[in-house]
Amino acid sequence: MSDTPADHPSAGEGTGPASAPSGRVPVAVALWKTAQPLIRGFDALLLENGASWQVWHILLALSTNPPRTQRELAGAVGIREATLTHHLRAMEDNGLITRTRAPGNRRVQQVQVTDAGARLFSRLRDAAVTFDQRLRTVIGSEDDIARFLDVLGRLAAAAPEGGRDILPEDWPHEPEPPAAAAR
Repeated sequence: MSDTPADHPSAGEGTGPASAPSGRVPVAVALWKTAQPLIRGFDALLLENGASWQVWHILLALSTNPPRTQRELAGAVGIREATLTHHLRAMEDNGLITRTRAPGNRRVQQVQVTDAGARLFSRLRDAAVTFDQRLRTVIGSEDDIARFLDVLGRLAAAAPEGGRDILPEDWPHEPEPPAAAAR
């Protein structure tokens, strides 16, 4: 049996090693058990609209602040450059992005969204907005949503890596048009 919180036999039962000393479910366990089905549901919705969560996240980062180097993009997405390279190769093969050498430094690759990538991003953004509206409906009032987002922000800031902003403040925004050179 795995030692992950979701697989632990006492996860959510209030007893055993996964339980807090007071008998309450640990916040980390509740967060894990909530996040997993939400992530799977969001990924399924994105797949129905043409791409995986990973492609969505890369397109979101590129549409927020283009053009980016692969290193900057890896940091924004929160994955290793080697892992990002795998995704970018597939996205480039599918015509969603272009990679070009940076002027003055041939070792640096800049990544830009193509017209096809911008169209896919628009579809995925619409799906993400729909998913977000479902979540907001479940959470409740705007005050409830503000409190919920505040708590999530505090949890992210308390995380060992110090957390990251997941979405830009201007969410949902229009994708940046591809550079003329990428057309």
